Amino acid sequence: MWFIICLTIVIFMIKILHDWRRSSKFPPGPRGLPIIGNMFDLKCLVDETNFYSHAWCRLADTYGPIVGLKLGIAEPLIIVSGRDAVVEMMGRPEFDGRPHGFLYKHRTGGERRGVIFTDGDIWRDQRRFVLKTLKEFGFGKMAMEDIILNDAVSLTNIIESLAKLGPITDLHNITSIAVLNSLWTIVAGSRFDLDKKNPKLREILSVVNDLIRNSNVTGGILTYLPLLRYIIPNYTGFTVLNQRLARMSQFFRSEIARHKQTRMHGEFRDFIDVYLAEMEQSSSIIPCFDEEQLISVLKDLFTAGVETTNNTIGFIITYLAVRQDVQGKVYEEIERVLGKEVLPRIAYKNRLPYLNATIAEVIRLANVGPTSIPHRAMTDAVLLGYEIKKNYTLLANFRSVHMDEKHWGDPQQFRPERFINDKGEYVEDPWLISFGLGRRKCLGEILARNSVFLFTACLLQKFQFTLSPGHPNPILDGVDGFTIAPPKICVNVIERI
Repeated sequence: MWFIICLTIVIFMIKILHDWRRSSKFPPGPRGLPIIGNMFDLKCLVDETNFYSHAWCRLADTYGPIVGLKLGIAEPLIIVSGRDAVVEMMGRPEFDGRPHGFLYKHRTGGERRGVIFTDGDIWRDQRRFVLKTLKEFGFGKMAMEDIILNDAVSLTNIIESLAKLGPITDLHNITSIAVLNSLWTIVAGSRFDLDKKNPKLREILSVVNDLIRNSNVTGGILTYLPLLRYIIPNYTGFTVLNQRLARMSQFFRSEIARHKQTRMHGEFRDFIDVYLAEMEQSSSIIPCFDEEQLISVLKDLFTAGVETTNNTIGFIITYLAVRQDVQGKVYEEIERVLGKEVLPRIAYKNRLPYLNATIAEVIRLANVGPTSIPHRAMTDAVLLGYEIKKNYTLLANFRSVHMDEKHWGDPQQFRPERFINDKGEYVEDPWLISFGLGRRKCLGEILARNSVFLFTACLLQKFQFTLSPGHPNPILDGVDGFTIAPPKICVNVIERI
């Protein structure tokens, strides 16, 4: 009996030491400790820099463009930095997978579902269906532009009313519903009245915000050491996570139930109606179309459709409240091209180069999505001479590209002029890759770009945004999480006359 126990312990220790040992072809990085690996190293770096994305850049400065980390019992995490390495990684299909980690399954009922965190046949089928159906309802077309403009005008009316009561402290929450409306009109066939309070919607938006603010792209401790959810569920955040996920799922189940009760066969009002019809038609042919998949797709669309766009608009307002000189130039251009009565449209975009440059510069500096969503190696591969084994997780460090001194010269400076050529035209820079690259590039890029442009143009055409008297200059780095949120500010909103 004792022999078996001792043998088990020896085998266990050998495995620990084997996992701890780094092969010569494993990417360089901090040594770490047995079992926990680089968890403490990473925590110290994040505590020091306040952001995971800053920690990735610090590691790249020390170890080079490919850095290998071992975090608990999870598969190694590979941080890919610098434009050349990022472009190569995101352009290779063998790195197009999504991680198998605990949280990626737990968020969708224990299996990988939806669009964002799936790969293979499920991802291809769901992505193809989502894009095709959304386009049929106007996604990326003129109809979508009219919907966005309607929401932008409604938002300006709400802000105009609130501004009469004094400084606005929750502008970020106000814009979130307007941003969501454009997508939700197509997805669920209904709109949220900005003039009326909607406690249920605000609760779900709050849940989404809490989930994103309290998570990071590595997956956190529940990915490193998933067994801890049984031992200390409160300390690891597992209990609260389950509550938030349950509230989100219930919100979408209620919406699906409403559609089932009111839909007419053969008539399709929105995305949910079409998905329900697909479930009936392909239940035996393509089994991945079911209600759990629909809920997961809606979660993906809901979170991705609001979070990054709303954060970008929030950062634009924050930067321009601080930099009145830039805000003044943007307004002068809008007034010269559109005046005060003509609504901004995509057709006018090329005639507003300084506005485009300002948006691009905020996107570059704010780094709302500082890394790619985690990728997974589908097969054993080699990246820049380093061995990347199957199921390793990879992160493309976009911040390292957006803040590269060799390319930008003065990356820390807010200077929209860097996107303007000698002829005064806006010039896109291929080093700005906030929507990603390759086959896993953001599928909502067109909607996000159009929404940011139209909302920003409408708001700046109508208002001047200033920091409230006595308000300290905000820390423009923002607030860390799965994405980066703008800092909380209190603004005075002055109507343009």
